[in-house]
Amino acid sequence: MRDEDLKRQEESQMRIEALRRQTAEYEANIRKETEKARAEAEARGRIEQERKNWDLHMQRSKLESNEFRVTVLEGIREAGSIIGQGFKDYITDTQKLTTTVGVLSAIALGVYTAKMSTSVAGRMIEARLGKPPLVRETSRKTILKTVTTPLQTFKSLFGKRPGAMDGIVMESTLAQRLEALAVSTANTNKNNAPYRHLMLYGPPGTGKTMFAKNLAHSSGMDYAIMTGGDVAPLGRDGVTEMHKLFDWSETSRKGLLLFVDEADAFLRKRTNETLSEDLRNSLNAFLYRTGTESKKFMVVFATNQPDQLDWAINDRTDELIEFDLPAAKERAVMMRQYYNMYVVNSHKTDAGMFGGPTEIKTEEVLDSLFEELARKAEGFSGREISKLAIAWQAAARGTPDCSLTVDMMKQILDERIKQRKQKDAWEADRVF
Repeated sequence: MRDEDLKRQEESQMRIEALRRQTAEYEANIRKETEKARAEAEARGRIEQERKNWDLHMQRSKLESNEFRVTVLEGIREAGSIIGQGFKDYITDTQKLTTTVGVLSAIALGVYTAKMSTSVAGRMIEARLGKPPLVRETSRKTILKTVTTPLQTFKSLFGKRPGAMDGIVMESTLAQRLEALAVSTANTNKNNAPYRHLMLYGPPGTGKTMFAKNLAHSSGMDYAIMTGGDVAPLGRDGVTEMHKLFDWSETSRKGLLLFVDEADAFLRKRTNETLSEDLRNSLNAFLYRTGTESKKFMVVFATNQPDQLDWAINDRTDELIEFDLPAAKERAVMMRQYYNMYVVNSHKTDAGMFGGPTEIKTEEVLDSLFEELARKAEGFSGREISKLAIAWQAAARGTPDCSLTVDMMKQILDERIKQRKQKDAWEADRVF
């Protein structure tokens, strides 16, 4: 009986607990539904409010835009009216128009004048102070060179002018002709007459460059040396540099001797198919600047192949002079001259402020020895003879007591002759 009561109490307690849970779940659902309904109502309210606010926004923007457009249009009309009235008053005022035209013309003229003046001044400064790239060597002195080499400047201004044939050994008839040419050039320079252009042709190393320098010095002129091989690498800039060269040449106060070494390198016949367009244009620029006589410069062409030059170069040449290889008599004189320069007097010519090299000991050398050596040196040019004397000097300085004997001189010449034959053989193989 008691167990049944306990069981009934437990069942009653469980029913109460279940009912409480159901009640809690129901209340939770009610709260959830209520919250959801409230959230939806609030969302709908915000959306409705935003829609109303957007409509108000749009209306206000339209009103502001219309007002701004009206204001701008009014401003434009007002400004146009003012400008139009001002322009009308301006163009009807003759004095104002005249003043404006004068001011604008003065400004334009000033700008153009400044631009042209700067350009001309730049070209003048460059022509007078700057050495053109095509010039390899020149006796013309710049302000800096004049200041840094006062002794050389003094000698050039007040020293005795060297003769055209000083240090040059030539056949007597050719020497007389060159002396006469030097006198004629000096008088041409003195009397401000048009210069004559020369062509010196012949094998290399025969004294063409040396004579051109001496000719300029003896005539009281400056000289400038360019080589034809420097023109082709310039390409399109060749024409510009060619004009710079002649502009610079025309600014010399003493007159300029322009020595064109290896002239056949770029003054070749224009009918040559291998001549590039840039080189052809450079040649045409050169021909243009040398087409008329000049009192400012003379051109001296030097070439080993005169037959390769363009016909217009031959037409511009007033004097043709052939420099042939020296004969035995001239070779003997050259050997004695260079022997004295590089061997006997080398310790004097190379001496500096603190002394020079050791004096070379030599045997007694008679003219008959040089005549004998000259006969063996058949076909040697002046340059080759000069190098032979330098080889004698080098051999002497290679001995313990710095001495040079006759046997050594003969041996070195024999070796030079052997080397020369080898070079000739190589050249023959290259040609054929």
